[in-house]
Amino acid sequence: MPVITLISDMGASGYYAAVIKASILSGLPTASIVDITHNIEPFNILDAAFVLRNAYRSFAPGTVHLVAVDAPAEGEKHFVALSSGGHYFVGIDNGVFSLALAGMEVKAVEVSSSPGVRGGLFPAAGILAKAASRLAAGEPPEAIGKEFPALKRLAALQPTYNSDQITTQIVYTDSYGNCFCNLDKSLFLEVAAGRRFLIDIKGYTIETISDNYDQVQSGDLLAIFSDSGLLKIAQSYGNIAQILGLKKDDRIIITFNA
Repeated sequence: MPVITLISDMGASGYYAAVIKASILSGLPTASIVDITHNIEPFNILDAAFVLRNAYRSFAPGTVHLVAVDAPAEGEKHFVALSSGGHYFVGIDNGVFSLALAGMEVKAVEVSSSPGVRGGLFPAAGILAKAASRLAAGEPPEAIGKEFPALKRLAALQPTYNSDQITTQIVYTDSYGNCFCNLDKSLFLEVAAGRRFLIDIKGYTIETISDNYDQVQSGDLLAIFSDSGLLKIAQSYGNIAQILGLKKDDRIIITFNA
């Protein structure tokens, strides 16, 4: 059964996501549609890219991922279909894919409206849904569009560091209040070099990396690396973002001792 996932900023209470699903099913009645989330902050392609990057690998190769999150931009808008790592992606060329698929080999085509396919004010229910259903039906990207050699590039914010300190920033907060930072485990281990460390979060400190949430007492703060390898600051059975007033772009400093 072909699988199509959806990520959007349309919200869970409106009818927009249902219109997209109806359009997909009209083109491919056998499709299995999976809602990853429709609660991306409106026009926030950074959050959309984060969710896509962390979610898509959990699906089987051949899955089609439709991202319906737009952002203000100058010039002409391009609708694209991509293949990368055995997966397919459909959305707007606004930088979301350059962030989500950073470091991956990507092949892209530009797709446009065809007779009988709606575009206009709601392209996600027309152009993008049609492209997703065709890819899920087995058509290759080159059959549904023309080569698109230059995706819009956005550079992800990187942590700064020296031999004794890393300054990382919060890039995403999930529904539990867990704060994901832009620090990859490999960089942390490289700078740490086996040394002890202190993670400073607004004056509160953590001195260990936990393997799971149950390694600390309920209510305690902890640091853990996510499945995707990013540092995550959390509170066991609590909401650290609310408790400490943490928000996106807040800095977290890690100091290493000899």
